[in-house]
Amino acid sequence: MNNSTYLTHYAKVIVNVGVCVEKGDLIKINFSSEHLPLVREMTKEAYKNGAHYVSLDLRDPEIERSRVNYLAEDFLDEFPNTEVQNQLNYAKSGYSMITIKAPTFSNQRDESIERASILTKTKSMAMRPCQTYGMENHNKWVVVNAPTIEWALHVFPNHSQEEAVKLLWELILDVSKSSDPTPIQAWKQHDSTLKKLAEKLNNYQFAALRFVNKKTNLTVSLVEDHVWLGGSETTKDGRTFMSNIPVEEVWTMPNKHHVNGYATMTKPFILAGQAINGIKFFFENGKITKMDPYNQILHEFLQTDEGAGMIGEVALVSANSSIAKTGVTFWSTLLDENAASHIAFGQAYIDTILNGSLKTKEELTALGMNTSAVHEDMMIGDHSMNVFGLLEQKEVLLMENGEWRI
Repeated sequence: MNNSTYLTHYAKVIVNVGVCVEKGDLIKINFSSEHLPLVREMTKEAYKNGAHYVSLDLRDPEIERSRVNYLAEDFLDEFPNTEVQNQLNYAKSGYSMITIKAPTFSNQRDESIERASILTKTKSMAMRPCQTYGMENHNKWVVVNAPTIEWALHVFPNHSQEEAVKLLWELILDVSKSSDPTPIQAWKQHDSTLKKLAEKLNNYQFAALRFVNKKTNLTVSLVEDHVWLGGSETTKDGRTFMSNIPVEEVWTMPNKHHVNGYATMTKPFILAGQAINGIKFFFENGKITKMDPYNQILHEFLQTDEGAGMIGEVALVSANSSIAKTGVTFWSTLLDENAASHIAFGQAYIDTILNGSLKTKEELTALGMNTSAVHEDMMIGDHSMNVFGLLEQKEVLLMENGEWRI
């Protein structure tokens, strides 16, 4: 498959499966400079589907590094309100959002890492209204990955630049079903599979989940009337979209006050350009009492606000998912979270509780829903993980050695 062909195939999946562009839709694409060829194909496909307008938002990592390194100290803890209002205006005007992500990595000195951490926290707090609005599913949205040279060489450090990018593209196309002869049909079948799993879990209405292997023994209580989701979602007015491409998880809402035990990370995530991995977290009544080894950057992130260090999502993923089968650590949360069961620090999804959008903030808080300016997944699953669903009188084996048993 030549370059133009794979871009076209991937663009079709993003536009037709991700945000399901229809006539009259307004589309906003957030992207890096290296992704412009893909953006052009996506824009073409969107207009073919009848999009009214496609707006572009360039987010270049080199420009962001300049901000980290050279921004005056006076502005480190300030984020322009105009930027927040611009994003809110897009959202409240009904724009569907496509975000193309690629992780960036930092080898900078401690001072720059600290500045990056401060800026990340400042932006997260300022943009909280935008995140909340987006996670309430007023509009269609999708997050996807596309290679950059930096990212490809991090995944494949022993290959040339050209070969590393090619290999990463091939993997992304495979796991996103873009290389399938009939990708739209393949996604429909996959969506159906995930929804059947979610339905089985919803029928049980477990009180809690228990994750057990040699490095983890964690009990996560679930909120009353929790809802398991899998695959495609719907906006408040009933339009279908796929928020992540690829997606292999089914997920629901934990009770933030009732998470107890310990869990060990099995895959990394990137924070302020730094890889965080292998940390064991100890929980008591929903709060972290200890992390081993201690990590200052992660500690500061978990102090972003009251909810940042508590759990807002729990998700189950087969250790034999299409992404897990690649055997590759992608250093991208979007991909790695779909290779391992996980929990997420921070904001919960309102649609993972029955009639969540009809409840008041006070009612949601009383039920145990977590709220925060951040949302960060922590992978804890692998081929040794057993997961049990807890009922009043019994427990049900859901996953054995990382594989589904229901």
